[in-house]
Amino acid sequence: MHLRFIGHAAFVLETAGIGLLCDPWFSERVFHDGWSLYSPVTVTLDDMPEVDHLWISHEHPDHFHLPTLRAFSAERRSSLKLLFQETVDRRVIDFCSKLGFGEVVELSPEWISLNSRTEILCLPHSEGNSWAAVRSGGITILNLNDCGIRHPEELEQVRELVGDLDLLLTQFSYAHWVGNPDQPELRRSAALEKLEMVALQCQVLRPKQVIPFASQMYFSHPENFFLNDEANLPSAAVDYLSEHTDCEPVVLYNGEAFDVGRGHDTTAACEQYAIDRSEVLAKGPVGGPSTRSVSMEDLVDQASGFAARLAKDSLWYLRRLIRPAHIFLWDHEVSVMMTTDGIVTSRVPEGQCDVSLHSESLLLCLQQRWGLDTLGVSGRMHKPPGGNYQRFYRLFRPGMIAMRGNRVGFAYVFRSLVNQVLVRFGRRSN
Repeated sequence: MHLRFIGHAAFVLETAGIGLLCDPWFSERVFHDGWSLYSPVTVTLDDMPEVDHLWISHEHPDHFHLPTLRAFSAERRSSLKLLFQETVDRRVIDFCSKLGFGEVVELSPEWISLNSRTEILCLPHSEGNSWAAVRSGGITILNLNDCGIRHPEELEQVRELVGDLDLLLTQFSYAHWVGNPDQPELRRSAALEKLEMVALQCQVLRPKQVIPFASQMYFSHPENFFLNDEANLPSAAVDYLSEHTDCEPVVLYNGEAFDVGRGHDTTAACEQYAIDRSEVLAKGPVGGPSTRSVSMEDLVDQASGFAARLAKDSLWYLRRLIRPAHIFLWDHEVSVMMTTDGIVTSRVPEGQCDVSLHSESLLLCLQQRWGLDTLGVSGRMHKPPGGNYQRFYRLFRPGMIAMRGNRVGFAYVFRSLVNQVLVRFGRRSN
């Protein structure tokens, strides 16, 4: 197997006549202008004539990046077979079919042949994520990407499905809101927990080599730039894994390649990533379109539309359990109270609110079912010490569930409670 690293979570795997491109994000900002790549991607699809398959792990825009997919020529798209996990809603499958990919395949959770010598196994994970294993010619690799599996029992289940593992690819740093500007200790803890997670994955799955990836980004908006202060570099992952596991860490710089199973010197790639991130952080947040303030009238109007959508996404007796959330709007310097019926002004001080953010970010949550997820990943918010963020979260959570083809009812609540028990007893990852 020949692996060429493209950048962040994107790479090309060549094996036995198959050219598989995974999770391409080639440029631009994602997550509500909250993330940017700190090392540029220097190739395009035209530089990859060997690619005939494209696998997307999940809908997050650093993996399912629409501008990158649309930048592929119509002729090139028609020559690719797109692979995606089996879902209830089929939104990605249907969208990509309309975009003109040659063939769009939902991968059922079993080993599926790509050709006579190559198989792929793709299983869904929590919050819309999925992982995939590819085996060919006696070599097996596993791409966990954002599936933060951190419990031995669950990892053992993966190992039973995948078997002996030659290469593991997994995320190595935090990639979401972790603490307010004055809470760097939370980010230090989160960064260490990520390294501990990767070490545990190596200890249980026992791959011969591991590529720490899918974290070559930085928080690039003025509202979230502070989150970069404790993020792990690839060199931190190499040092930690070298000390705590028997697995060989491999770091590839954008555009670099290696043959799975062969030795690889990571020094130059680690040094270049450190230089790249240092340079972008020294420049400060990315410029560009200014954050747009949304009028209170527009927020009230959008909140009414949100309330109508919430009535479809969640059963009435469960909506009765959702408590109001107090939200402080930075640009208006005022707080509002959000209920299942809409928004009204409030006099709660910022320190006692459940969340504080810009009105543009609140608008995103009101307009899009995926807005809450994007807000959490972008980190463009604070959680005031006197509030309870869960009140805000529970208002918008039903929309995220409905987006994936489900509805919040007693069956969902029961499954959630069972999952919490499994998480508590170390049988599943949260």
